[in-house]
Amino acid sequence: MSSGKHFDTTGQDLIGAALKSVLRQNPDVSLLEADRVLFRRPDPSTPKVTLLSGGGSGHEPIHGGFVGYAGLDAAVAGALFASPSSNQVTAGLKAIASPKGTLIIVKNYTGDIIHFGLAAERAKARGQNIRMVIVTDDTAVGRKQGGLVGRRGLAGTVLVHKCAGALAAAGADLDAVANLAQAVIDNTATIGASLDHCTIPGRAHNETELLKADQMEIGMGIHNEPGIKHLSPIPTVPDLVSQLLPYILDTSDEDRAFVKFDSSDEIVLLVNNLGGLSALEFGGIVEATVQLLKSKYSIAPVRVYAGPFITALNGEGFSITLLNATKASEAASTSVLDLLDAPCGFVGWNNFVSPESWKTNKFDVIKDSLVQEESGTSSNTASVPVDSKVVEKALSGVVDNLISAEPKITRYDTIAGDGDCGETLKDGALAISKALKDKSIDTSNLFNTVYSLTHIVEESMGGTSGGLYAIFLSALAGEVAKIKGDVSSKEVGKASKAALDALFKYTKARPGHRTLIDALVPFVDALANGDGIKAAASAAEQGAESTKQLEAKFGRASYVSREELASFDNEGGIPDPGAVGVAELAKGIASAF
Repeated sequence: MSSGKHFDTTGQDLIGAALKSVLRQNPDVSLLEADRVLFRRPDPSTPKVTLLSGGGSGHEPIHGGFVGYAGLDAAVAGALFASPSSNQVTAGLKAIASPKGTLIIVKNYTGDIIHFGLAAERAKARGQNIRMVIVTDDTAVGRKQGGLVGRRGLAGTVLVHKCAGALAAAGADLDAVANLAQAVIDNTATIGASLDHCTIPGRAHNETELLKADQMEIGMGIHNEPGIKHLSPIPTVPDLVSQLLPYILDTSDEDRAFVKFDSSDEIVLLVNNLGGLSALEFGGIVEATVQLLKSKYSIAPVRVYAGPFITALNGEGFSITLLNATKASEAASTSVLDLLDAPCGFVGWNNFVSPESWKTNKFDVIKDSLVQEESGTSSNTASVPVDSKVVEKALSGVVDNLISAEPKITRYDTIAGDGDCGETLKDGALAISKALKDKSIDTSNLFNTVYSLTHIVEESMGGTSGGLYAIFLSALAGEVAKIKGDVSSKEVGKASKAALDALFKYTKARPGHRTLIDALVPFVDALANGDGIKAAASAAEQGAESTKQLEAKFGRASYVSREELASFDNEGGIPDPGAVGVAELAKGIASAF
């Protein structure tokens, strides 16, 4: 059982200090301190595809430790186990902007996908060439359990960074680098195990969160999530590894056989220390894994990598990752082994920093944020003239409706969720109202209006819904910029349809899943069909009403049964609060016409 003891870091910016420690070890790396972005300055004389990744802190050396030559060009650090904001990601994208484009590598966690996706859509609206891949290598989460959300991203991310970084350094174009990254993801599988949950620096030690002295878990993630199976008593290392490997290699397990491994394939093994295992014990685990792969599966790994690559603070566990290099190479039309063997210069791999780099011995810290002036502005000069009075009336209608509907939406969300949906929408409405009074929104240009709203919404609305609205509006801004001539509701509808397609890249919610999508899709469809704004608002209202009898697939409402939700209210059930919010918003827009 973990002692839960940590060194006293009171008064220290622990995340900031950890980021600066990377600079101490690698003079090639710079730091945007205000944005918590580590990056490698681009060389304008030899432009290349740049790579950006990131996520919550507490997983070091990933992500910052993988910034350097033939690795990542930027890593964005969020708070402890929490996604960075889209503004932070935007700072990273600006710091490494390249005429050859940028690949974003994200692990499959909702917050990361939402915020990195929002920054990606904004960058696209500004004219940057962006691709994004999502790492999904966890086999503890099978097809049934993963459902629509899918598998988590774990230590396989390390191999994606190394291979994609090497190919980008070799001069490949963005499509080739993105396809290679996806090929590695598709042919990688990971399973983890731990003696205990990690403990958080500065947080009270909670004994109830920890396992008993004779217990351990299989399938734990990297954010203190519970595993899928308890083992007691704790088995020997060889016995434990023999129980783990079938999660990757058992082809008869239809729920988890995500990657096919043949003994004739070139297979790469990565064993990852989650942060709390001694080097001596960890070495025993690595050796046991190699031996069992050979004896039970006739697999002799052609490369073995071992170490603390992606940790969970002081997590007393490890994970096993297998990459089918043969199949990945075939899919990407390039040698994955050559990319893994390519020289690199970042501290999270094997610290291949060149002597020439050390001679500079610089410690480069930029104090100011690159996104301080970002909010509400864009380098896109698209002019989409509209009647400012109509736009202001529509936005005022949205504000009035959302504020009036707040008690109703809050009541619905108190029953079906966590009770904050109404307040979140009201916060957004109040921020829009303030911007209208301050005249900080250019309501005579539809592109400028929508682009400003993306920042107002993200900065004022928290949670997943705020991120979804901001992504939709960011994508809508890019589409609105393409409108030529007079602006009609049908033209806006077509732009909204394309924005909806962009949104669907970052959420698996669809009509029928009891989310705000149930009202948004009919609203957009009606506009795109040329039915007019009044009919579109009516369609949104009907979509919201239809959620009363739907079973929730996402969010906290998914823990409440359909029957229980339907039993509330005299009107035949409780509608989804987010869908009601969209309907009220749509009616507010329609009130201007």
